[in-house]
Amino acid sequence: SCMLNTIANVLYPAACLLCRRACITATAVFCDACQQDVRAPSLPLCQCCGAEVPGAFDARLRCQPCQRRPRAFISARAPFTYETTVREAIHAFKYHGHHRIGRWLALGMSRMAEATFPLASITRIVPVPMHGIKRRFRGEDPVASLAQWVAGSLRLPYDPHLLCRTRWSASQTRLTTSQRFRNVEGLFRIRARSPVDRAVLLVDDVLTSGATANSCALGLRASGVQEVFVLTAARASLQ
Repeated sequence: SCMLNTIANVLYPAACLLCRRACITATAVFCDACQQDVRAPSLPLCQCCGAEVPGAFDARLRCQPCQRRPRAFISARAPFTYETTVREAIHAFKYHGHHRIGRWLALGMSRMAEATFPLASITRIVPVPMHGIKRRFRGEDPVASLAQWVAGSLRLPYDPHLLCRTRWSASQTRLTTSQRFRNVEGLFRIRARSPVDRAVLLVDDVLTSGATANSCALGLRASGVQEVFVLTAARASLQ
């Protein structure tokens, strides 16, 4: 059986899920060239939002945006930077349903959570909720899938229904940071008669300005959650 698998891997090597070039091993998701472009955020990081802060030496550092606008969450972390291979990977997972890529992202997220967050005090993993119209249009919710896989890996309860949106909101893509925060102000709340935990882990795909995560954290804290930690697959640059 092992020999047959080895022969099959030689004759039909696994293809990179992004560029379709051959992978070295059958279990690899990406080829060497794509894998080399995968990067973790470089230290030092903002203690709150997880942004790279080049040239900083203060171990308790907060980046300028977090100093100007305090966040409602304790800290946000991501295993990858939002560039090249990872940007393509997230796009392939979100818009083309590549679940193997999604599982790869979730594995990195789970390892980051284990290394970073006080998991013993976190009692629920919650995805940033997609608007119901978008969910019906797409047929599935990629962020909810990431949260469910991470919850399974960390052996923590997964609750896709704790948070809900209060209204439709415009896309954040082309908005400035200030516009992003205004766009999602009061956008999320806990559903009526939902259980309230002391600490919650909020999951999203990418953290850019942190506006959406902050709005979710405000909605959670308004209902009695004391601590919100944020886990995303990738962290976009401040620049």
